Amino acid sequence: MNIAELLDETAKKYPTRKAIIFEDKMLGKHELTYAELSMASSLLAGSLKRLGIEPGDRIALHLPNLPQFVIAIWGAFKAGAIPTPMNPQLKRREIAYQLKDSGAKLIIGLTHLLEEVEAAVHEVQGVQVVTVGAESPYIHFDKLLQGQPHFVDRKDDDIALQPYTSGTTGKPKGVLLTHGNLISNVKNVQKIIPLAPEDDRILIPIPMFHITGMTVMMLAPLTSGATIYPMLRWDAEFCFELIQKYKISNFLSVPTIYIDMLHNPKIRDFDLSSLQICASGGARMPIPIMEAYEKRLGIKIYEGFGLTETSPVTHTNLAAPKRLPGSIGFSIDDTECRIVDEKGKQVPPGLPGELLIRGPQVMKGYHNNPEATRAAIDPDGFFHTGDLATVDKEGYYYIVDRVKDMVNVGGLNVYPKEVEHVLYEHSAVAECAVVGIPDERKGETVKAFIVLKKNYEPTDALAEEIKLHCLNAIAAYKHPRHIEFVTALPKTGSGKIQKYLLKEKG
Repeated sequence: MNIAELLDETAKKYPTRKAIIFEDKMLGKHELTYAELSMASSLLAGSLKRLGIEPGDRIALHLPNLPQFVIAIWGAFKAGAIPTPMNPQLKRREIAYQLKDSGAKLIIGLTHLLEEVEAAVHEVQGVQVVTVGAESPYIHFDKLLQGQPHFVDRKDDDIALQPYTSGTTGKPKGVLLTHGNLISNVKNVQKIIPLAPEDDRILIPIPMFHITGMTVMMLAPLTSGATIYPMLRWDAEFCFELIQKYKISNFLSVPTIYIDMLHNPKIRDFDLSSLQICASGGARMPIPIMEAYEKRLGIKIYEGFGLTETSPVTHTNLAAPKRLPGSIGFSIDDTECRIVDEKGKQVPPGLPGELLIRGPQVMKGYHNNPEATRAAIDPDGFFHTGDLATVDKEGYYYIVDRVKDMVNVGGLNVYPKEVEHVLYEHSAVAECAVVGIPDERKGETVKAFIVLKKNYEPTDALAEEIKLHCLNAIAAYKHPRHIEFVTALPKTGSGKIQKYLLKEKG
């Protein structure tokens, strides 16, 4: 079935209940009932059809947490189209890559970020542009909410969503998530966190373009009758205001945000007692932070685990008999897990190995990349996560480390090869290697070790120039905040850079 049927069924049950309450200091307050969201998304689907978008076509979303993002996702589903969400921090080259790789026929973006979108569309060509915000030379989003409603039936195995992730090559890969994948994960989330339409209010401080924000905090609540409160940008004090004002019941975020909240002196000035469920994902949650929340505020944080390729939830302490700090809890229903050694042999409890997952939430594959799909999903249907994990005799899972070189900056993935590619475009860089180093606030941050070309001096001014070069080419969270000039990089006999030595150096 088309996952959008779940939204329409919920809208019939609770037509006047608020689906979205959006409040921002600059943009003011906007509300949508379930009936209004259902109709707006159906009208958008009709407009997409008029614009020539057929079932199976991709549409790109270069939007932050706005009501228009929610309408666009559900409208795309109803049109049978496949939304491919983007981080709105992405720059021209990154937008162009995703447009090219996905084959998107249309992109919806903010007017005030139009320069980057226009540059990307000029490079790709043939992509229609729709804008949100101030008027522009392009089609305005509001005009798509007119006309006739539309709905396309879909099968469970049809692709519903194409978010992007990256692999060991550093090239972003389109993840093919089906309607069945999303429906199974949504229903499991609803089992784990039963949502009562009259009582549950979910604050969304993390981006909805991220699969956790998408499935756990937007799709699942809006097929349950709960109310979502998307935050346009992260602001700890404003978060406290929203929790107190709207008596927010559920909150899921990444460790970075929990750390910001805990260290903000205003936290004691607000009544946060309405919070019933606080969950964490996207990166490992420091146990001292969990303990501090419970001690100071009486709030328990439940850690979980998932990946873009698994829609995303595979494990959570909310599925376990009791919370066990430091673990990611139990696997959710219908999810099989194996922990295997380098030869693929299952290891005993307590010993580390790669975590493998099989279940209805596992992606169909990577877009136009059968080789990567075969490498990720074995013949038995198990997805190889690339994460080292252990499981104890009670069934609690623990993430030990990552197999891949990925750097996790506050829950956002940064792939060294992508950053290195940009660094090599600078005229001063002869050789470089990018690694993740510990960061108290974000868990990890990006550091570049650089060997300079002759005639360049290793100065602070040059380091700042290289950082600015990266900031102009890639999203800010990806750029190397630390640069160390070295005379040589450690290498193996075959010439491969030994990044583990650089990580040890820090």
